Amino acid sequence: MYVLSKFAERYRAHSYVELVRRALGRKLSLLLSGVLVVAMFGACVAYLIILGDNLTSLAAAAGLPALVANRQHIVGFLGLCVMLPMCLPKNLGALAAMNQIAVLGFLVGAAMVSFRGMQIALQRPDLMAGVRLFEMDYDSLFAIPIVVFGFNCHAMVVSIFQELEVGGLPAPGLLLPAVLPSSPSAFRRWRYLPRPDSRKLVGMLGVIMSSTSLVLLAYAIVGITGYLAFPGYVSSNILVSFPQDDPLVQVARGTISLIILGSYPLTHHPARAGFQHLVRPRAASAAAVTAPSPLSEPLLEASQDPSVGVSPYVSIGFTLAFVLGSTAVAEVVTDLGFVLHLLGGLCITFIIFFLPGLLLINAAILKYARTVLSEVEGEADAYAAAAADSDGPREGVLIRMPSLNGRELTQPLLTKLQTAREKGIKKGLIYAPRLSWLFGITLLVISVLVAGVTLTTVILGD
Repeated sequence: MYVLSKFAERYRAHSYVELVRRALGRKLSLLLSGVLVVAMFGACVAYLIILGDNLTSLAAAAGLPALVANRQHIVGFLGLCVMLPMCLPKNLGALAAMNQIAVLGFLVGAAMVSFRGMQIALQRPDLMAGVRLFEMDYDSLFAIPIVVFGFNCHAMVVSIFQELEVGGLPAPGLLLPAVLPSSPSAFRRWRYLPRPDSRKLVGMLGVIMSSTSLVLLAYAIVGITGYLAFPGYVSSNILVSFPQDDPLVQVARGTISLIILGSYPLTHHPARAGFQHLVRPRAASAAAVTAPSPLSEPLLEASQDPSVGVSPYVSIGFTLAFVLGSTAVAEVVTDLGFVLHLLGGLCITFIIFFLPGLLLINAAILKYARTVLSEVEGEADAYAAAAADSDGPREGVLIRMPSLNGRELTQPLLTKLQTAREKGIKKGLIYAPRLSWLFGITLLVISVLVAGVTLTTVILGD
């Protein structure tokens, strides 16, 4: 997430798709647009499945008529009357109040589920009966893509970062006291840690670290207590494993439903931006991304809204089709685990590992090419000056004078560097001895491994 925020600031991108278009090229941005539409659509289907399960149980517990408590009716009502109006606003700021409620609902719901799970576990004479502290087998592979999906927020990071105001950001010290400095210059002394260039990026780093730490802690507590409560088997939706008439669990279902109400429109936002990029006229798209190289101009001109060049009726039509489609699928599909498994292992992995890895490699190649060619230019200038001050070029120096216009250059590597200085990874992958290149390769390897695990488990099955 920090990688995406850093490059969003460098390229002044307002969406993930726009960032990839500026940094990695049009083809990858089109691929990302398609992946975003599919991934976010699947995520919204998963949200509606959870909402359907939770609200059906709440309606039955409240003694409502069967017509009202029917799962298909509830999902249909939520899609048409609740989600559709919430997905129409163009900016995420319009959803700020709902997202604050969703965060509170997440914390309260996690606390309630953990408390009830621990109570159930303590009722057994032996707390550890049937519990295995460590188990690594074929079935464990199914958890990897779901864990990846659990941290799926990268698609929205760029949009959220650009909507943050520097004056409105909390001080990093308030989020992570005595851990995160408040000044960008304080990060310069650390070699292997992020080095934000602005106060806004420092604030975003604090937001990322505090929010992911909070989510990780909540996930871990719910996972541990849920496993202790049901060591033999736990449903992919843990709330289904609890007694349906448990009042505390019913409250947890209500609060978690609030989370979904905020998450659905937030997830729809990058899907719509991706669709707008796909249907955007090429001339308008090219005009929006025309800017100097980041090597010559660190901050590019702010881009236009992603909907520029796209009819508002087309955007509204996409939102309508998106909501209606996800609602229809959620009424038929009830296996939440399969949806999360497939999405997390393929689409989400591409979004949170593969593309950030390419961005890091691209930055390393650009900087390495600039550095090497600057040294070559310096040597050429020094040679020219020495030749001018003497009777002619000194013997043995000519080989160190590659021409930068390509006519006298014979070394293939320098030829590639000349291209890489302007195009980066768009013209091919070259080795750049920098940490960002190594970290980028690591992310690419992780993405390939997770995708491989997902395909293997889908093909082979349980």
